[in-house]
Amino acid sequence: MNKILIFTMKRLFFIMLFLSNILSAQLVTFVYESKHKPNPDKEIFETGNYYLDVIGGQSAFRSEKERYADSLMLKNGYWEGGPKTSFNQLYIIKNLINKSIIKSITTLSMHDLYNISINDKLNWEILPERMKIGGMECQKAIVKYGERNWIAWFSQSIPLLEGPYIFNGLPGLIIKISDDKNDYDFSLIKTINVDKNKTFYLRKGKEISWETYEKIQQDYYSDPFAEIKARNIKYKVTDEKGNPVEMNLKQMTESIQKQIKENNNPIELNHKVNYN
Repeated sequence: MNKILIFTMKRLFFIMLFLSNILSAQLVTFVYESKHKPNPDKEIFETGNYYLDVIGGQSAFRSEKERYADSLMLKNGYWEGGPKTSFNQLYIIKNLINKSIIKSITTLSMHDLYNISINDKLNWEILPERMKIGGMECQKAIVKYGERNWIAWFSQSIPLLEGPYIFNGLPGLIIKISDDKNDYDFSLIKTINVDKNKTFYLRKGKEISWETYEKIQQDYYSDPFAEIKARNIKYKVTDEKGNPVEMNLKQMTESIQKQIKENNNPIELNHKVNYN
């Protein structure tokens, strides 16, 4: 048996095994390294690992911390959201059967959960250019989304029409994708097969529109403590040793507003809020 035939049989076996895992509701996880610039005018990047969990007919794309928080909810019945410092959140839930995509949002003040339906159609253009990434043969494709031009590299070696964030629909897994300004980049670094589903809890939030979400952001910018005041919640500020310190809401508000304005580079530029 020649080497080409052996390679073809091994590849076919891998594809059949992979599809069997997906159809049998076994959790398959793809880990991506995420890099993005909070401020488009500065060459400073935030990096972290994001997990694309695929099981049966659904998937979830979320940060390592968000995934851990969801696993606690699945295990203990309560959710520890942790503090959010930016409205630019990348938590995505996909239904691979009906092709629906939901962006999950957590508000910065009270950690309220909201869902936004992503209805944008991805009109991919597959190009003939190819290259190897991590030993896998990949092909180039381009698409426009969120007023950004995206360049993707996908591999038919992994026959799953999936990818990081909202990106999907190519004839193979997206191994790497970035926008042409290099503000955002997602690169596959690892694949994990999990025998049991211990992490696939999907958040449930109130459905809102992009317009409502933009208003939530603008309202928070205008008064970050409005919700806390309205709900009559007691709060305090402590130093690094845990000792209470006097609060200056005006200074704290100005500091938060400065941070928001300096880090206003959302992945969907068409929904960017111009704070004033």
